[in-house]
Amino acid sequence: MDRYVFYARESLDAQTIRAARATASALGVTVVQSGVGTMLLEADPALVRKVARALPQWRYSVERHATRIPERRAAERVRRAASASAR
Repeated sequence: MDRYVFYARESLDAQTIRAARATASALGVTVVQSGVGTMLLEADPALVRKVARALPQWRYSVERHATRIPERRAAERVRRAASASAR
């Protein structure tokens, strides 16, 4: 299953967000988390399209994780350069 982030076009009150969560859950989608104007859903792509049709005031995109792993060798080079300049 993929994760999708749903965004509200305009600011919504708490009751509207609860109704959107209930609609998504009723369609068989797992609501992982929700906040002010956003919902994180876990579902198959076909179900997400159904949710998008049921919630026309919301837009969605695939959740993307962009994790940057630091380069170990670069850190070692900086340390060596710093110790060499201290001499």
